[in-house]
Amino acid sequence: MNPGVGQQGSAKLRAKWGQIRTYADLQKQLHRDLMAQHPEWIEANGDCPTCESYDRRLAELITVFESATRNSFRQVI
Repeated sequence: MNPGVGQQGSAKLRAKWGQIRTYADLQKQLHRDLMAQHPEWIEANGDCPTCESYDRRLAELITVFESATRNSFRQVI
């Protein structure tokens, strides 16, 4: 096993994720990554219902997280 290969892959991953600044950026990147990792999910017309399901779930989780964060912040003030 070549340890340099793993380190290079980690550096590329950190660089890629370092470009994500917003939740919208995160959703776009995850959508692209899912489509790249699971081409079998992509239908002939280019749609990806499974990816869209993941997108919706991530949006729900972000909303819950933002709400919880907002509520926690209010309690501190």
